[in-house]
Amino acid sequence: MANQDSNNSNTIPIIGFEFVRPQPSDLTIIGDTVKDTNGNKVFKVKTPLFGLHNKRILVNPNDSPIVTMKMKVTSKHDRWQVYRGSDLDDKIFTVKRSSTVQLKTRVEVFLKQNHSKEASCDFTIKGRFMKRACIIYVGDSKKIIAQVHEGDERLVVTIYPNVDSAFIVTLIFIFDLINMGGTGT
Repeated sequence: MANQDSNNSNTIPIIGFEFVRPQPSDLTIIGDTVKDTNGNKVFKVKTPLFGLHNKRILVNPNDSPIVTMKMKVTSKHDRWQVYRGSDLDDKIFTVKRSSTVQLKTRVEVFLKQNHSKEASCDFTIKGRFMKRACIIYVGDSKKIIAQVHEGDERLVVTIYPNVDSAFIVTLIFIFDLINMGGTGT
């Protein structure tokens, strides 16, 4: 595991308090399903069959929508906007590739309340698509809040204490979609 500051007590719940744990947690992602270490389904990503926009919906085990991820079609930086539940009027954050040409993928996250006009990101995802691995940092710092690596036909996610697991899972799916050109196919 990479070095990181162990004091994550100031990390805020981005999507909801119910997704924050005081201890580190591990999740596995197989296809569109996310499970905990006991094999229980925690989240699932659904792709609507019909619609004009490329979007995904993160749902809980009862199929209730947690967030809707919607790709901005005209973006040259593979921009995705994330909304609370299925309400496209309640934007939580935006995710975009930091530049159009990259050797290593770097994706930036801007919370709704960030008024820097995208001059300063709130979170950064850095990784290598071919290795299906990435690390999620607070802003441009070296403070790690989650790590992902590939193992036996699945992704293994380690989420640090006091970090919103729904937020991390949403970022991982968007990171994967950006690397696949947004289609998920």
